[in-house]
Amino acid sequence: MNINEVSNKYKVSEATLKNWKKLNYIADLDNIKDKEIKSILNNKIGIRRNKKNSSDNIIPESYVKDKRIIKIVDSILELKNKYSINKKEILHETILKILKKNNLSIPNEVETVLGKQSNNNDFKKAFSKIKIEYDEDNDFLGCLYMSLLSIGNKDINGIFYTPFTVVNKIIKSMDFTENAKILDPGCGSGNFLIQAYKKMKDQNIATTTIINNLYGFDIDKLAVLLSKINIYILDKDIDFNKINVYKKDFLYNKININFDFVIGNPPWGKKYTPKQRERLKKKYNTSFSKMDSFAQFIVRSFSIMNDQATLGFVLPTSILNIAVHEEVRKFLLNYKIEYIKNIGRKFEEIVTGVVILKVIKDTPNNNVCLYNNTHINQEEFKENKYNNFLILDSTSSSILRKLKAYPSFHLIDNVDYALGIVTGNNKDYISSKKTRTNEPIISGKDMDRYNVDYSKIKNYIYFNKDKLQQVAKEEFYRNRNKIIYKFIGKKLCFAVENRSTLTLNSANVICLGNNYDLFYVSAILNSRITQLYFEDTYNTHKVLKNHIQSFFIPDFNNNLKKEISRISKQIKPTSDYCDEIEELIYRELNLTNKEIKYLKNRF
Repeated sequence: MNINEVSNKYKVSEATLKNWKKLNYIADLDNIKDKEIKSILNNKIGIRRNKKNSSDNIIPESYVKDKRIIKIVDSILELKNKYSINKKEILHETILKILKKNNLSIPNEVETVLGKQSNNNDFKKAFSKIKIEYDEDNDFLGCLYMSLLSIGNKDINGIFYTPFTVVNKIIKSMDFTENAKILDPGCGSGNFLIQAYKKMKDQNIATTTIINNLYGFDIDKLAVLLSKINIYILDKDIDFNKINVYKKDFLYNKININFDFVIGNPPWGKKYTPKQRERLKKKYNTSFSKMDSFAQFIVRSFSIMNDQATLGFVLPTSILNIAVHEEVRKFLLNYKIEYIKNIGRKFEEIVTGVVILKVIKDTPNNNVCLYNNTHINQEEFKENKYNNFLILDSTSSSILRKLKAYPSFHLIDNVDYALGIVTGNNKDYISSKKTRTNEPIISGKDMDRYNVDYSKIKNYIYFNKDKLQQVAKEEFYRNRNKIIYKFIGKKLCFAVENRSTLTLNSANVICLGNNYDLFYVSAILNSRITQLYFEDTYNTHKVLKNHIQSFFIPDFNNNLKKEISRISKQIKPTSDYCDEIEELIYRELNLTNKEIKYLKNRF
């Protein structure tokens, strides 16, 4: 199929197909295979890339709601490649065109930051024919700039600009007052500042007053310029030189103003060098330096907020429950959490979901916050493991209470955990053909529940641990008393592996001592009730050692354990739950018909 045929059949835009081609998900745009598209659509949320080293450019389609902009940006990228024009020249030409269209003078800062205009007349002539669609609800400059940045650049610096729909949700919830000082500490191209300005104008606040009180910081001088241009063109009464957007590092630079509102989307998962970590440690403390960049922005924000001030941030869902973010959750529980809203996956290039968090700098005093559509006393979060910001419905809570009340054990004592092998380059070390010198290796894709189907193994490796990037002790892989599990996946998948087979890092290893019944443990780990515990406690797609160690393995009577083990041993590898085992578990835990129906409907 060609682009038009695929676009019509699967309702996928041309720009998206081109993005997939750039990411090597599609081999040939003139001859697109049906199976390629189906594979992408079926597995899109699970696609993983080595982002850090990627030089690809892709258009963040979800960033703007006017999809005409996507085609325009795509046309500009084609000119960039055709004429070998750099991003500064592209941005220079775009800004001049926008300012001219709005009858605005050109600030000196444009040339200071971007340098001289391109001297490629063929490029300028071709660019002049491009019609730019622009309005304040569609940040054209931000979309273009994000498309000009490589995936690697964005990943290392945690740069992902926020779609208008998400920005709007936060701004609508803010009660801006006339002289309130407002800051976006990582403003990018100014989307939050634009919408804050518009809201205050709708409140009949004077332009001069708004501009005097609206602030933005960013470490990227190009982003600072784009943000100022975006604000500049909002109103002819705005003096470009009075716009308070500065190249400033929010975490390091001194800030002499206290703010009433801190809003925005702080960088997530920024990759710090050891030197940068040490600098953070010296300025703040060890705990602060180990936090994720978004958590550091939260803590720093409260230090420059007035009492009763409001923080409104877009954050990854990992803040809700991942153990490494426990410190920032504890920090936030010192203040009034007004609401937490989980809004799903909103960013084109990252698979994590997104939450909106609104917090008031005030003592909580048994504060009741709105969690999605449920009111909850935030003190209840303190009772959760790792102070998780998760709430359970009544049926789930009842089931998990029964599980936890039953005598159980955890996979801690006499248990070893090992990561699967990281080759460093699978193309060099993994073969699809069996030879005399290589041996089978299991990946997560080869796995089903309960037992391993060895006939499904398609990969072989010559095992030389000295040449491989990361290898656990060989004795763990060779252990015949082990269970392997998928590292990535929303649905738990454990299987008994008793042939001493190697595993890749997508299939990790649990080596059990002789006191454990492999097949019984596997059956419990694969049960709906363990899945319920995993989802409602951690809500993540990564299965970690500390998660598994927290799972409750009911210590049923010996006859029942033997019966479950017998059934488990005989099950052919499957992605389904074993109803025979499930019924035995439900009966012993005294689950009600309502609770059983809940589990079956949910999983």
